[in-house]
Amino acid sequence: MTPELIPEARAERDDGALVAACLDGDGSAWEALIARHGALVWAVARRAGLDEDDAADVFQNTWTIALEELSRVREPQHFARWVGRVARHQSMRVRRGYGIARKALPRVAREDIDVNVPDEELVRIEERGRVHAALARVGDRCDALLRLLYLETVRPAYDEIAARLGMRIGSIGPTRARCLQRLRGMLDGGGNA
Repeated sequence: MTPELIPEARAERDDGALVAACLDGDGSAWEALIARHGALVWAVARRAGLDEDDAADVFQNTWTIALEELSRVREPQHFARWVGRVARHQSMRVRRGYGIARKALPRVAREDIDVNVPDEELVRIEERGRVHAALARVGDRCDALLRLLYLETVRPAYDEIAARLGMRIGSIGPTRARCLQRLRGMLDGGGNA
């Protein structure tokens, strides 16, 4: 069963601040870290070719290790990269168990899946998480507009966007420009542009 992943964290604090708050005993900061990076941990486990139950074990083990080792994180602002590596190591540990089981149980199918998630991919997943977190902070109107314009599988026409958001078609372009500027400010400095 897939663990419940909390929707993208809407906390305005960066990872470094959240890690510091966790170390001070702030439970809501811990929840925010899990909400922000839970999808990353889950994606690493699933990319390793683990079935749902094993991926759930990796998810739980990764967050247990993260909690126990939090004070040893050298670069808290890069927590996503660190927790992604922990998830990768936990996934490899489980995959090694598959190899042992394969020797003991000939009926276990052999799977040739590369468990190494390249660092570039982890960085890309981390960046995607940053964008989603920043979208959550740019305001509801900008969030809705930018998601419709850039994150929909099939990009809706301007008249459909205008109808959905209650906007005039002529204001979509200028609003988009302001929203992108605000989003860029969130990504560059973590605050309002």
